[in-house]
Amino acid sequence: MAPSSDAGVLNISGNWIMDKTRSTDLDSVFKLQGIGWITRKAVTASTVTLTITQTAELDDSTAGSTELITLQQVLTGGFGSGPERRPLTWADLKHNDTLFGSVIIRSRYVTGVKDSGCRVRPVLECQTQVTGSDIESFLTEAVVMGQNTHATEEYIEKAFIQDFVCSVNSGWTAEQLWALETIGEEEYLTRKVVVAKGTSNECARVFYKRAQ
Repeated sequence: MAPSSDAGVLNISGNWIMDKTRSTDLDSVFKLQGIGWITRKAVTASTVTLTITQTAELDDSTAGSTELITLQQVLTGGFGSGPERRPLTWADLKHNDTLFGSVIIRSRYVTGVKDSGCRVRPVLECQTQVTGSDIESFLTEAVVMGQNTHATEEYIEKAFIQDFVCSVNSGWTAEQLWALETIGEEEYLTRKVVVAKGTSNECARVFYKRAQ
């Protein structure tokens, strides 16, 4: 059947506040990324607001359009990273991040396939390779999306967004999978994160609620 565009991450523009009661403590993730203790504590103690804008721009060379997502994270007190304007084309984007330094980012939409319980599983080409880990199982775990998940189509185009981030100077990679999940009666923007460096890795789940 043809993919459906009625569910997934096509409408996540807006302001999102991190729900720390549901989210994994990110201290060990930041530590593997080389963030110092004082900065880690300041970040984890702050209220985190994520602003997202999804746009499409005309590409004169192809007469088509390129979809982009812009993310900006602000912490209590005004500390945070500058805006990251990412084309969803899997092309390399060089970015100088306030917290993580120089990085190269690739981003793209990922198709989802529904299972027998009407949950959605990403059809994912996992980028993180750590021997003996269960990273792929973690990233490809099925999730519950909105009411459109119950439509008849088997596949949902653009159900997830995948990021792969490489640190230029510190030797770590971060793979992220974004989804718009329904948990109970609540809708959350969620982010599964896997950070790897050498033979070490740390996994985390981050939950955001749309600001009122």
